[in-house]
Amino acid sequence: MASTYNSNKIINGSFGRVWINGVNYANVKSFEAKVTLNYEEVTIAGELGTSQKYMGYAVEGTITMHKTDDNIGTLLEDGITSGVMPDIEIVARLKDPAAYGAERIHLTGVTFDELSLMKYESKAVGEEEVPFKASGFEYLDKISA
Repeated sequence: MASTYNSNKIINGSFGRVWINGVNYANVKSFEAKVTLNYEEVTIAGELGTSQKYMGYAVEGTITMHKTDDNIGTLLEDGITSGVMPDIEIVARLKDPAAYGAERIHLTGVTFDELSLMKYESKAVGEEEVPFKASGFEYLDKISA
């Protein structure tokens, strides 16, 4: 952690990038991936408190894109209709040149939860929101001050 606070070092989301199966999705507006830790409650005789036993984790997130193409639909269409879904990996990077470094993650075993076939609103910029889950993650780069 930095010993002094410098507001210029706050990372700016405008420098984010997302690659799905190696293809750069330049139309990404926002990206979020998070890990939920799963615990089971454990009671221990003689103790009034409840302990927690770590049992695993779940990865999920959302990609929000400016609607410019049907790349996600093209990626999923055959799998949806045939029952054989494609293997999907995501790499996401946030690399602000003014910050202390870059952050990059690799998500494996990605599954998309839904596909918007069409959505529009009069006098509004088109967006596509794609929720996903993943079976694994790895930090490729971490920010350190």
